[in-house]
Parts: sequence; structure tokens; C-alpha cells
Amino acid sequence: MWTYLWQNFLIDTKIRSYIADKISALYKELWCEALIEIWPGKWSITKLIQTISPHFFMIDKDPTFRDNWQLNIEYGEFILSDVLDLDVEMMLKEKKLNPEKTLVVGNLPYYITSPILRKFFGWKNFVWWLFMVQDEVGQKIKSDAKKKSYLRWLLNYWCTVTYLKWVPAKCFKPAPKVKSCLIELRIKDEELKINWEKFIEFLELFAPFSRKTLWAIQKMIQKKSEISFKIPSALLSKRLESLSWDELTVILAHKA
Repeated sequence: MWTYLWQNFLIDTKIRSYIADKISALYKELWCEALIEIWPGKWSITKLIQTISPHFFMIDKDPTFRDNWQLNIEYGEFILSDVLDLDVEMMLKEKKLNPEKTLVVGNLPYYITSPILRKFFGWKNFVWWLFMVQDEVGQKIKSDAKKKSYLRWLLNYWCTVTYLKWVPAKCFKPAPKVKSCLIELRIKDEELKINWEKFIEFLELFAPFSRKTLWAIQKMIQKKSEISFKIPSALLSKRLESLSWDELTVILAHKA
């Protein structure tokens, strides 16, 4: 018997083919040597991509999927583990595979999307690409989002996040109560000229009060924290969600 773990399984054949074709094209384009699928579920995508790479890994924590995978999948290795606990980078290195040439894909359960992305966003040495996520999340984390959330800032530090395609609820079983979408994450060719440690310090201080102006937040945190940033007067009336990377660079350069 299949267990669900709050997953919604993709059943639409056109969307499955679209995803498989995208994965195959990207794998070849980037000269990858390994492919990882997170939460393969009932193998709807797995069956279509299992021959793309000679080093194909499926990661899932549900033992019933492990018990059934050999009946459905001819190629690849199933790894029974919670992806949040697994050191994927170490696993690849032990197999003498290069994380920089690894493509990671998955239909992420919505309740765990944010923790997974938070874990992986710092793995700038990985080739990231295709994920199925809640549409609301995809709209908020894409690179051209007008309002920038904490997660959006983190992901876009290393990656360019592109909203690819809206996916209707009827494409899943059971049908979710929310809209879904496909997003693409590609590691940026050039790193931002922003200090990572200062960047994280700033986000941790200012992001919890994102609806307030930088001036109001600065007044609040000066009373509670020894860490402070000198906000240029021209930016004091802005909110964190509306800053540009250039404006953020100016702020971080004036850490008090």
C-alpha cells in the first residue's frame, strides 16, 4: 500500500513529458554526470528520466516506495533517507562523482518545500534546476518578483529563479487545494559582490519586520542588537521587499 506523506502525485501525461524533456535537455546542455530526483513518489517522472544519466539516484524517506521501486524502475539507485538529513554532497563524493556536475530535480511536497530549498540554496556547487512547487511560492521567489521575501533573497543570492509554467490542480491525484507551478533554478555565472556573512546578518535582523520601513526597523533593532547597519538617508523610507541588489550592496557596505 502506498503512503502519501502529504504528496500530490502528478498524473498528467503532457506535463510529465514536458518535465522529462526539460530535464534531458538541461542534463546534456550542462554536461552533467549525475542526476538526483527528490521524492520520486509513484515514478511518474522517474520512468521517463531513468536512462538519462549513468548515475541516477532517487531519494525518498517512504519505505513503501523503496519496496516497490525495483518493480517499476530498471535503472538507478534508490536511497531511503529524509533528504533534509542526508549529506548529498558527501554521498556523491564517496561515489567519486562531482557535485558541480549534478542535476537535482523534484516534485516537492508543499509542506516541506521551504525547508528543502533553505537547505539546498547554499549549495552553489550543485547544478540546480527543475522543481514543482506551490504557485504562490513560485511567484514570490522568482528573480523578477516585485516583493522580495526572505527565501527569495536567499535563493537569488546564488541562483537565477525562473517561473516556467503554471500547472492546474487537475494534473495531480489527489488534486491539491492550491495552484502549482514549475520553477527553474540556475547557478549564476558570476557571484554577487556582496559579503555573504553581512548579507545573512542583515536579513536576520530586518526580514522579520519586512512590512515596516528600514527607518522603523533600524530604530527597533538598535535597542535589541549590537549589530547595526548605517542606512543611507535616501533608502530609509524603503521596505526590504522593494530593495534592489545595488541598494542592498550600498547598505551592506556601510555596516556600522
